[in-house]
Amino acid sequence: MQSDNSFHWAGAQIGRLLRIIVDGLSGFFGHIFVAIDAFYTGLSGELGISGSLFSLLILVIGVLLLVSGLRALTRRHLVSALIQAFFGVLLLSWMIH
Repeated sequence: MQSDNSFHWAGAQIGRLLRIIVDGLSGFFGHIFVAIDAFYTGLSGELGISGSLFSLLILVIGVLLLVSGLRALTRRHLVSALIQAFFGVLLLSWMIH
């Protein structure tokens, strides 16, 4: 009967440890998702765009076009820089109101 109690105690301790780990990770990821949501809500509110995933994708593409235009400018490819910057500005100005 004594071994049943010790196994019960060991199982309870392992269960308690697992619960602490799961609760900690749940809280950690919950705070990260809340922070990401608050960041995107603030970004979309300031830019005047909708909060959809499609808008985020278009925003990222527009910023990447601007960055690649700047990179082309640093490599002294003027025509490529102008074309990429033009499309980046066109895309972002279409989104931002």
